[in-house]
Amino acid sequence: MKTFHILVPTDFSDSALLALEHGIYLANKFDGELHVLHVAELPTITLPDFPSDLFEVAETIGMTRLGELLEQQHVPLPPVKREVKAGTPSDPAADAIIDYAAAHDIDFIVMGTHGRRGVRRLLLGSVTEEVIRRSPCPVLTMRTHKEAWTLPRIDRIMVPVDFSASTRQVIGVASRMAEHYDAAITLVHVVDLEYYPYYGFGSDPFRAVEKDMVMASEGKLTEYVEELQGAGIIATGETVKGHPAKAIRETAVEHDVDLIVVGSHGRRGLDRALVGSISEKVMRSAHCPVLVVNTVDHSVQLGIAA
Repeated sequence: MKTFHILVPTDFSDSALLALEHGIYLANKFDGELHVLHVAELPTITLPDFPSDLFEVAETIGMTRLGELLEQQHVPLPPVKREVKAGTPSDPAADAIIDYAAAHDIDFIVMGTHGRRGVRRLLLGSVTEEVIRRSPCPVLTMRTHKEAWTLPRIDRIMVPVDFSASTRQVIGVASRMAEHYDAAITLVHVVDLEYYPYYGFGSDPFRAVEKDMVMASEGKLTEYVEELQGAGIIATGETVKGHPAKAIRETAVEHDVDLIVVGSHGRRGLDRALVGSISEKVMRSAHCPVLVVNTVDHSVQLGIAA
């Protein structure tokens, strides 16, 4: 049987420490192997007299800190591999994480996120978001705040669905998590219809369109729910209205959800800037951890043996 490999990249921040806690829990739960990676941010070497052993020094410090971090854990540790990689402006941290995941056949990445929003996020960027867009495997994200997931257990999973070709891929990943945690799944579709001014002359055509969209959504959700129930998973479906990210966040709180599993189309550059990313907005604002499945590669699956 294939060993389950979990990668936890860490910058030693509070959110990264929370990610490590849950990475250890998952590795123990699935009898897997834990990989802990630190990317040492180094400047681009341009000066002739620049210290040639700079990375060796950073690697020694990084390995020492990783060792101390693991020793501070109060639970039995699974088999662990520690590694420090160099990160430079021309070879940033996200690249190092993605390359490591591909080279070591990683099944699952667990990362913290600082939850930056607005101008600060645009200026600083986000390693986690870049990893999500390019990851060859699902990425579990969590941020540190007063409602952070303090106990690694999952009773309720919510899966936002858009009925695209990748919907079953995302539901499949969620169902594997549900099977191992004996959790229930709630499928949620958001009807987001922009209303134009209606001046009261005759019937409002947009309300009729919205009604049709809700009916179509409920019919499709019923199909997915029956498939999950046929596989022995407790499942329900719900159609909500509003802006997708906001509606998803509010519905998750309403249902006291422990985990959100959402798909990402992996948009980058101008396309992502113009269209935006619902998965990233959910990840930054959700009250619970978010498992993001990059659906660009439809072969991506959650590699947990049933």
